[in-house]
Amino acid sequence: MQKISRHKTRDCLFQALYSKINLQDSFLQESFLDNFYEWNLGFLDQVYFEEMFAWIIENEGKLVYIIEKFAPKFDISSMSVINIIPAFIASYEMLYLKCDSVPENVSINEALELVKLYSDPQWRIFINWVLNSLKQSKTEVKKELSKITNKNLFFKNYDQKKS
Repeated sequence: MQKISRHKTRDCLFQALYSKINLQDSFLQESFLDNFYEWNLGFLDQVYFEEMFAWIIENEGKLVYIIEKFAPKFDISSMSVINIIPAFIASYEMLYLKCDSVPENVSINEALELVKLYSDPQWRIFINWVLNSLKQSKTEVKKELSKITNKNLFFKNYDQKKS
């Protein structure tokens, strides 16, 4: 039996979120996992994966707000989702998982590794800035997020935005 790996689970989560954005309603989480990983899911932290996947999709507007708050000069709607998904994953971990579950620095470093793996490494500077700013303002941001109504930018109608 394989050891459960949060690192590998984050990678799988990144790929599932990217697939969800591109496939929209035709994306099926179960078939993604089964087909993409060919039943070799011993590494997957299933509870973590399912919680993160559902929350990120349902609360995308809050995650977009965080990026816009700390990087107001960037137009998030024109950014590649490959650069944004790692920030979504780390932001959720930093704000809503218990600190002893995933230390903030681990969340930031894991996001930077995802950017390095899937994107232009120069985006690491941007992601690092946003996540370290969030780390320093976490209490304030949590209060602000409680007042945010969700808006979907990537997970709904993404096909219309791309054309």
